[in-house]
Amino acid sequence: MDVNKFLKSFGLMFVFIGAMIGLGLTVSGIVAKMGTLILIGMCFIALFCGIGGFFALTGINNLKREQRINEQGVAVMGKIFDYVYDHQMNFNDQPTVSLIVRYKENGIIKQAVVRTGQVDTAAFPRGATVTISLFEGEAALVPGSVSDVRLPDEENLLNPDIDPEKIHSSIGASCPACGANLMVPIGMSVVCPYCGRKVRADKAGNVQ
Repeated sequence: MDVNKFLKSFGLMFVFIGAMIGLGLTVSGIVAKMGTLILIGMCFIALFCGIGGFFALTGINNLKREQRINEQGVAVMGKIFDYVYDHQMNFNDQPTVSLIVRYKENGIIKQAVVRTGQVDTAAFPRGATVTISLFEGEAALVPGSVSDVRLPDEENLLNPDIDPEKIHSSIGASCPACGANLMVPIGMSVVCPYCGRKVRADKAGNVQ
């Protein structure tokens, strides 16, 4: 279940029910000239519309954010590397899931944290291919893009020895096993896409 769509629907329903009941009580109070009933009706409207409006606006704003990023952003394909949990948005006391998606940009491995609005990871298996949109430092998942499509150099997109946040420079190297030309981040290891050999460059730039 998409939590943002649920919040939008639930919030609007809450507002509608509160407004109808509150207006009914208020009108009844006016007809009966009962100030107490009018006050109860007004309080009913304020409470339900306030709570429902908060939920609805939260869901609507999050959905609009995703739509804006997908419409204006640049689409890239990447791999689901891992998950993080957003404890600020819970559903049934469970945090929603965000994906750590790794992708390549100009030959450099990067990663983005992408909200899913869901609490279950079953629809987003580790290692799956997804398309995300990138816009002004934010990322959004393209709906329905989870697949098992193979990407070039996906071994290194899923390589736990590579930390995209710590890549400052890379060096050109030859694979000791097959001689293939590789770019290896200094202080990290890559997997040769031709023979599967793990090749490491230490902090001094020596290739092993």
